[in-house]
Amino acid sequence: MNRFAALLIGSALTSLIASHGFAADAQPSAAAPATQAPAETAATTAPATPAAPATHPPAAKDEKAAQAPTAGKEVKVGFITLNKVASETAEGKAATGKLSVRSAKLREKIDAKQKQLEKQKAAIESKLPTMTPKERQTKGTEFQKKVEDFQKMLRASESEMAEMQEKLTSQVYAQIKEAAAAYGKANGFAIVVEEKAVLYLAEELKPKDLTAEIIQYMDKKPAK
Repeated sequence: MNRFAALLIGSALTSLIASHGFAADAQPSAAAPATQAPAETAATTAPATPAAPATHPPAAKDEKAAQAPTAGKEVKVGFITLNKVASETAEGKAATGKLSVRSAKLREKIDAKQKQLEKQKAAIESKLPTMTPKERQTKGTEFQKKVEDFQKMLRASESEMAEMQEKLTSQVYAQIKEAAAAYGKANGFAIVVEEKAVLYLAEELKPKDLTAEIIQYMDKKPAK
C-alpha cells in the first residue's frame, strides 16, 4: 500500500482562472520639465565713461511674462475607473464570456480524466493482495505515467488560459485607450487617465469622472 500511497491524486483541483478582472498596466507619462533658455550675453569693450542704466530691465519683463495667466483658459482633466469600464462595456463582457466558455470546457475535460484515474487507482488497489511483487511494480509504473500525463494536461490548460486572458485583456485595454482618446479630443479634454494611476492632482484642475461616458461611448460604436 505504501508504494501506491505516493501516487494518489488529490481530489481538489485549483481553479484555472481566479478572476476575470483587467489590470491596467499603463501609467500616464510624466511631463518633461521645462528648461529655461540661457540669457544671451554680449562681449563688449568697456567704454571710457560709465553707461547709463537701462530704463526697463529685460529680466523684470521676462519674470512678469512668466507669471502672466494663460488668458483664463480651462484645462479639462478626465479620469476613468479602468476595471469598471472593462467589466461593464460590451467588449469587456464579450472577453469575459470567451474566457468562461473555454475554462468550462477545459475543466470538464480535467474532471473526466481525474475520475478515470481514480477508478483505475481503486481497481489496482483492490487487486494488490493477489499481485506478485513484479506485477505490483509494473502496475505502479504504468499508473505513475498516467498521473504524470494528467499533470502535464493540467499545466497545459493553465498555460492556455493565461495566454488567452493576457491576449483578451490587451485587446480590451487597446479599445478602451482608443475610445478615451477619441472622446477626450472630441470634448476638449487635455488628458484622460486611469484613476488608480493618479498620485496627485492640483485642486484647481477639477478632474471629471468619465467612466460612464466612456462605457456609453464604446457601446454606441459600431462593432469592428
